[in-house]
Amino acid sequence: MASGNKEKVLTVFDFDRTIIDCNSDDWVATLCPGGEPPKEIWDKYRQGIFMEAADDLLEHLHDSGVSSQDILDVMTQAPYTEGMKDVLTFIGKNRGVFDCIIMSGTNELFLEAALKAEGVDREVIGKTYTNYGHIDDKGRMHVKSYHNRPCSCSVDICKGTLLPEYIKEQAQKGVTYTKVVYVGDGRNDFCPCKGLGPPDVVMPRKGYKLLEIIEALTPENKLKAKVIPWEQGSEVLSVLEGFM
Repeated sequence: MASGNKEKVLTVFDFDRTIIDCNSDDWVATLCPGGEPPKEIWDKYRQGIFMEAADDLLEHLHDSGVSSQDILDVMTQAPYTEGMKDVLTFIGKNRGVFDCIIMSGTNELFLEAALKAEGVDREVIGKTYTNYGHIDDKGRMHVKSYHNRPCSCSVDICKGTLLPEYIKEQAQKGVTYTKVVYVGDGRNDFCPCKGLGPPDVVMPRKGYKLLEIIEALTPENKLKAKVIPWEQGSEVLSVLEGFM
């Protein structure tokens, strides 16, 4: 190893149903008249056209008199998964051991509003990979894909592409990761997990799609990383404490 290099553990978190205990778009959709968006918007979500559906949802809210500030305000009320703030606090107190990034299919406006509301120390999170968002001069919120790459996990943001890119960038800065701990719940979390190896840990949330996919793998296709299911943040914290 080159002189001056640091060895650390990289913690990677999904956001929806992982750090927060809900889906961001579902949470915001409660602002629609009647508490839910029109059927055609839900149909796009079901078809996997997530960013187009999310932008349609934001247009519908704007046309219904819901302001961008109203949307950000409701995101500040999104519930955190039990124990997850303790996990982030622990990482923050042990930055010499851990780095932390978020990789999420939500968007930067929703994500930042929820993090800020709970007083999460942003210095704990080295980088966030998520879809883009902005508010135009008419006060209408817009979102768009982080990138558009053909992948079975997501057309909006391929975490399986971004995770090794981040690890390579960090290596060029002198930071080497002895292991990766990936914490997530959904289908699009499987793609980055496929590239992890024996030193690494995949933590799929109990009762969600990622664990279902992993449990359905044949022996020849099983993940190389160790798999530890979780339900509450305390279980994630216990794993991280074991690396101290």
